[in-house]
Amino acid sequence: MVSERQQEERKLRRKRILDGALEVFHKSGIEGSTMDEIAKQSDFGKASLYYYFSSKEEIFIELLDRG
Repeated sequence: MVSERQQEERKLRRKRILDGALEVFHKSGIEGSTMDEIAKQSDFGKASLYYYFSSKEEIFIELLDRG
């Protein structure tokens, strides 16, 4: 079972990844961006990104859903 604290931490990590991805997409565009760049901008390892998102396209869709 996942505690409330762990759920909150996961939400914060996802937000940090999405914020970092937004910066990378803004600078390089979706086609010119890589998961490595998003990981670096978000201050996470690439494996952590793949834990939360399967691809940069999935990240982009999440950003679109956020508005």
